[in-house]
Amino acid sequence: MGNLMVAPPPTHLVYIPACILVGIVIGFLLGRKAGQREGQADFLAKDDDDLL
Repeated sequence: MGNLMVAPPPTHLVYIPACILVGIVIGFLLGRKAGQREGQADFLAKDDDDLL
């Protein structure tokens, strides 16, 4: 139990930011795709009388 305060290995400086970056990219791509889908569905469902 005394090993909990040991410094992490130097590889943490590489793979933790890499995992975070990959997660951000995947989240951005999935969110963009969902937003496009929602925008298309919202556009098709709306009856836009504001232009008349």
